[in-house]
Amino acid sequence: METINFNEFSHKERYEIIKAFLVKMRGANTMPSKDLHVQKFFEHYLRKFYKVPEKLVNDIAYCQRAMKSHLATHQTIVDVFGKQEDADPVTKNNYLHELEDMLYELNAECQYLLLRLQDHIDRFCLAFIEQDVKPDERVIQDIVSQSIVPLIVAPELSLKPHFVMERPTEDQLLKKYFIIDAPEEQAPPPVKAIKPPPELPQLQSSADTANVVMASRLNLQAALKRARSQCKPVEKAPEPDQPKGTKELFLQSVGLCTHKEHQKLKLSMIQLQKRKPKPTEKTK
Repeated sequence: METINFNEFSHKERYEIIKAFLVKMRGANTMPSKDLHVQKFFEHYLRKFYKVPEKLVNDIAYCQRAMKSHLATHQTIVDVFGKQEDADPVTKNNYLHELEDMLYELNAECQYLLLRLQDHIDRFCLAFIEQDVKPDERVIQDIVSQSIVPLIVAPELSLKPHFVMERPTEDQLLKKYFIIDAPEEQAPPPVKAIKPPPELPQLQSSADTANVVMASRLNLQAALKRARSQCKPVEKAPEPDQPKGTKELFLQSVGLCTHKEHQKLKLSMIQLQKRKPKPTEKTK
């Protein structure tokens, strides 16, 4: 029987072959459960042809990893709160109870997965179990451990659950319950004191200068207004309106006389002097 390659047969065909072999052994007045040859064949059959379901093994290892992370975080909370005298015990108990509830859930999920695995093994060994030949528990544990333990102790392998709920990692749990300082090499650069801007020079002299310029401009505008009111310009024929230059518009906007107005004022002053009577003996 040990020379048969059972991988070439379907599950039903395997069952029929093994059942016929065990029935034949029973007909020969040999108890299969006590026959050493049967037990040796059973162990050979398990080790060589039984394949643990990959998704099931993956989820069992994932649950074991999650339980380990939650237990480590639980112990960290106990240690940190124990070192702080002013720590709030209510907050500590709330954190611990929350983690313990998660651990109960993870343990229940893991037990469910192990029951599914046990059912899978029993169906594989059905032909033996029906003939009162029970599998060796040591062999079963060895096969399962070889499949699961390497996944649990290899943190570089990323596991994603298929049949159970995804859980936070240990780093995520620590960030949830604690404020973690950034490493020194990643710490932000120290804040440098900002130098105050240099004091601006006092503008007292500039303000005084502006006041003087404004007063001089007002005096000039007043004098110009008096001169315009005292003298009448020479009447000339109306000239067609010509657009004023930019310079003239600017001078008028600030209240200063333009070049044309200056010429008119000068001509008016000359005419006014001509109209004055010459001094006589009596006026002298």
